[in-house]
Amino acid sequence: MNDTTHKEAYVRDVLIPGMVARGQLSFTEPVPAGVKTRLKSVEVKPLVTNGFMLTIPFVVTVVLEREGSAQGKEAPEPETLHLIVKITPDCNKEMYESCQFETLFENEMVAYTEIIPALGKAELYPRYYHCERKPAEALMVMSDFSFSGWKMAPMVVNLPMDYIMLAVTELGRFHGECYGLKVAHRPQFDSMIAKFKESRYAADITDHTWKAVMTVAPMRAIKALKESRFKGLVPADYLEKLARLFQDPWEHAKGKVKPREPLAVICHGDYLRNNMAFRYADAKNPARPTQVMMFDFQTLRYASPMIDYAAFLANSTGYAEREHHFDTIFRTYHGALVQTVATVVGVTEPADLPPYFSYESFHRELAEYYSYGFNIASAFLMILHEPMEISFTENIFTEEESVADAWKRGGEPLDRELAAMVYEMYRLHSQYGLDPV
Repeated sequence: MNDTTHKEAYVRDVLIPGMVARGQLSFTEPVPAGVKTRLKSVEVKPLVTNGFMLTIPFVVTVVLEREGSAQGKEAPEPETLHLIVKITPDCNKEMYESCQFETLFENEMVAYTEIIPALGKAELYPRYYHCERKPAEALMVMSDFSFSGWKMAPMVVNLPMDYIMLAVTELGRFHGECYGLKVAHRPQFDSMIAKFKESRYAADITDHTWKAVMTVAPMRAIKALKESRFKGLVPADYLEKLARLFQDPWEHAKGKVKPREPLAVICHGDYLRNNMAFRYADAKNPARPTQVMMFDFQTLRYASPMIDYAAFLANSTGYAEREHHFDTIFRTYHGALVQTVATVVGVTEPADLPPYFSYESFHRELAEYYSYGFNIASAFLMILHEPMEISFTENIFTEEESVADAWKRGGEPLDRELAAMVYEMYRLHSQYGLDPV
């Protein structure tokens, strides 16, 4: 684990004082003429999370006070700002470039400074303050939304239906807003997407250990299917085709993130439980979530909306819910999307939109892209089911040890989830006469 004390010191002694001096951090209400904002105190603590985080987050409490008074009046009381500062972990130049941290932070800055303001619903997202990028280090300063009643889901995997329905409704609304921008303001839309940089699959994978794990993971899923209750429901020739498809999972993912018209849209790129927060405003049932917020737009990309939907479904939901509600979940997402598009572009009914917005069009897109979500889940879910220490400067396992670990991490609960995903893919492909794609 990285020693973060030097990063804490930088945030406390350099970053925050500089932001106050430049006016990037100030009082909520405008400061009267003749009154200066002064930093009274700053406290920095690491943020403890129960999910995977690529960057290191800090909770920062800033107290501002005013020097001087306006027209002889007594200066107002100090004001407290609650912030989150996320910083890249200590890593060498090669690892920094391999993780594409420069691109990740640049994409997120575009999201918060251009896309979200254009959507006109800034209150649905964290507030952005500042971004810095230096050789082998980057950071971003955002509001700490936990002080506005937002919390991450207590469960890391297998979200319950209340959470799932909120998440897909919000995803449909976000995609619908972006489609509306694409249809109604195409020059502005094209200018935005021209600034995106592929943050994950732009180059060939150089980490041979991780590539080996990615290759083993789908094979584990196929083996799990053969030993599961679905074993008689999926033909052997389908499993053989699936195995061939995932001989190179990296290339499969690289192909899936390329935009394909007419359904390509601005995508979050990593819409998982780790990147969403929930509010709980039901007085009768305080444990029930009532609103969801997406954050962390570092993997922003222009692609099929199904890379967001399939990644969420495969990584943040469990088959216990999908088995009975697969179609309901998708109809909820699609309904929120088309209703939002219709509202933005000014048509009376969603049925008046172009044919490619139809349920069938999007459902076929899901059939073609569910393998993308499965690809991520086969290698990533094992870390969520059974967390492991991750080093950004060196591999903690040899390649042989990593492969052996990939066959067993997460145990039988993960095997059941992976087998179910293979079965779901087969059913979707069969419905449209598709081979594994």
